[in-house]
Amino acid sequence: MTKRTPTKRRSRQRRGRWIIATLLIGFVVVASAVIWRRSYGITQAREINRLDQRMVQLEAERGRLAALIRDESSLTQLGPVVQRLGMRVPDDAHVRNLSR
Repeated sequence: MTKRTPTKRRSRQRRGRWIIATLLIGFVVVASAVIWRRSYGITQAREINRLDQRMVQLEAERGRLAALIRDESSLTQLGPVVQRLGMRVPDDAHVRNLSR
C-alpha cells in the first residue's frame, strides 16, 4: 500500500474547489443574463402596448377628422360662404357628392 503525499491531496482539493467555484460563478452569470433579458422583454412589451394604444387613439382621431372634413365641405355648409365671397356656385354636374 502506498501512501499519498499531502501535496497531491491538496492539489486535488484545490482543483475540486476551483471547479465548484467556476460552476457557481457560471450559474450566477447565466441567471443574471436571464433576469436581464426578461426585464428587457417586459420593458419592450410595455412600450409596444403604449404605442398600440396611441395608434388606436390616432386612428379614431383620423376618422373623426375625416367625418368633420366631409361635413364641412358639403354644399350646404359652403353655400353661404361662397355667396358671401362673391364666388359662383358650381352646377350639379360639377358637384360630386361623397357618402358618409
